[in-house]
Amino acid sequence: MGLLSDIRRMLEGGGAADELAQNELEQVRQMAAAADRGEATMGETALGPKVRRRYRFVGSVQGVGFRWTTTNLANSVGATGWVMNEYDGSVTAEIQGIREQVQAVIDGLDRYYNGRRYLGGFRIDEARDVDVVEGEFDFRPLY
Repeated sequence: MGLLSDIRRMLEGGGAADELAQNELEQVRQMAAAADRGEATMGETALGPKVRRRYRFVGSVQGVGFRWTTTNLANSVGATGWVMNEYDGSVTAEIQGIREQVQAVIDGLDRYYNGRRYLGGFRIDEARDVDVVEGEFDFRPLY
């Protein structure tokens, strides 16, 4: 199985053990859809305020599809922001959405990279709130 297959299986549910994670992702998707239907005003949704978190990931984060995986996870739950490789071997990301969307991305990364011994794993070296960016509509890798 390749990286793409593993991510698809994670997002689509890979069996009974993944049922809870799949239910959580579906709830976050529903929250994002509700916000997209116009229940959002100036950084606040009917489901809670938008937040933006800046993360610095270290460990096995370059050369393993980390930016691609982060982008797909974020887009799958309706989060916005960006992810970028750094020259020191770390990866920086800013993830924006309601707290549950941001946490779903982090949880997905943890399940995928830290739950598989062959990928080496990662840790979050820094996490902090930053200002929400208005008008952002997607999540993308930066180069």
